[in-house]
Amino acid sequence: MNAQAQPESDAILPGSREEMRVLRKNSNWVNMLIAILACFAVVGGALLMAPQPQVDAERVVDYQAIAEQSQTNADFKLIVPQIPAGWKSNEASLGEVGDSEYTSWYMSFIGDQEQWVSVEQAVASQKWAENQVGDAVAAETATVSGTQFQIYRSGDAREYWVASKGDMYVVLTATATPEILDHFARQIASQLN
Repeated sequence: MNAQAQPESDAILPGSREEMRVLRKNSNWVNMLIAILACFAVVGGALLMAPQPQVDAERVVDYQAIAEQSQTNADFKLIVPQIPAGWKSNEASLGEVGDSEYTSWYMSFIGDQEQWVSVEQAVASQKWAENQVGDAVAAETATVSGTQFQIYRSGDAREYWVASKGDMYVVLTATATPEILDHFARQIASQLN
């Protein structure tokens, strides 16, 4: 009988299969961590070397030119207000917004002191106008240049001024001073009539 003698101690012999198994067992998580860090390093390096787009901090559009181009596709006369000095338009578009069945003309304007105004116009229904004001609460009515506006206010300091003539609805949304609201309301009233 040629039996090999087993060592009496629990010591693992250097270079033995048992030593290699133990090393592999304990090294798996270390190897995985090294591989993950290497992937992050490659991705990070690629992102740093990729050219970064140059983006204007504040988008400015020529809303009057967009209105002129859009008028040929609109089934109604677009309201195009004159904006106060120092104000800019950052958006203007004609189209269906979200899941609305109505085509609307939308403009957004920004001014000083973080003031903002948007005007949305559509041949629509009272329900459409109510959807534009969301959870805002009806507060009062105001008559500007012969046009009656229902004013809604929301908890985030926004005001919604809704006017209509027949099935034409206009929603003025703003966080602005009363003078600015009056300026835009007069423009809307004169073009709605």
